[in-house]
Amino acid sequence: MLSPLASLKLVFGDLRALLQPPKLALYLAAGLALQAAYWTLGSPGPQLVGGAPRGLGSALQNVAWALVLLLALPALLMRALGDDPRRAGLTRGDLRFGLSLLVGALLVALPVLFVAAASPALQAVYPWAGDWPGRSPLHLVVWLGVYGLYYLAFEFFYRGFMLRTLEPHWGLPAAIWAQTLASTLVHLGKPLPETLGAIPMGLLFALVAVRGRSLVPAVALHLLIGALTDTFALWHQGQLFW
Repeated sequence: MLSPLASLKLVFGDLRALLQPPKLALYLAAGLALQAAYWTLGSPGPQLVGGAPRGLGSALQNVAWALVLLLALPALLMRALGDDPRRAGLTRGDLRFGLSLLVGALLVALPVLFVAAASPALQAVYPWAGDWPGRSPLHLVVWLGVYGLYYLAFEFFYRGFMLRTLEPHWGLPAAIWAQTLASTLVHLGKPLPETLGAIPMGLLFALVAVRGRSLVPAVALHLLIGALTDTFALWHQGQLFW
């Protein structure tokens, strides 16, 4: 039977093995720090907890923080450590797969999100920009373009940077679960159903990125869900331009 001291040495030895080589430890530390910074500075979660009003200004601020903390800095770190950010999914990948996925997802998402968007809890969160996107078709198009930049940053960080830097050391299954845990935690402060739903969706987006050999299908799918959610939420509240 192992002594308590021997047991502790065994546990810490296993933990050290998970953090080898040193580059992996740097990626993990940076990932945790960037996620914490984004949740504090840019995620709508803390703002919702604090009861902050929604509006275009706060929404643009959230997107800007995402572009800096979830896209620019991780990409620069990969460059600094000798890795090509394109390895994180910044490629065309399998476009035929992506298009087929979007068509199938649209058929499923339309009725599901139309019903879900009638929820007052969801309408209290979306759109981030309040009623601004619903004032005209141009407003909606501009907002969805900005939203697309946010989803690019979000998917790059979780399904690109985090997934692809962990995969060579931990294996693909463990890397998928790790990024799913992280992307779920960043939803804290949002409605509980959305936070819980982030678990299966995190797995799904990772599998889509892996199968598509690119972030493009995952970004497009996430944007499709976000665009429909915002549009239906505005419609249910009588704030859509038509």
